[in-house]
Amino acid sequence: MVTVNGQKSPTLEIVKNVQLKIMDALVLINIHVVDSTKEELLIGLNWFFKYKADLILTKNKLKFEAQKRKFKVKIINITSSNAKV
Repeated sequence: MVTVNGQKSPTLEIVKNVQLKIMDALVLINIHVVDSTKEELLIGLNWFFKYKADLILTKNKLKFEAQKRKFKVKIINITSSNAKV
């Protein structure tokens, strides 16, 4: 797997069907744990297809469908080294 910083890193573990909460929607993802100095979450295309998601970077928005509802989320870019996940 290629990590956010562009380095190749093997998957250390795959945690399947983790509940990720976005607003009040619970969506399932598989998490590939890699050795990295950054705390980043990359969402694969299969997630976008499953939840009919659209990433609109020009408007900093993510739209998706889950639990028979439509969601629209503002994307916030946090660059602080003190950011918490």
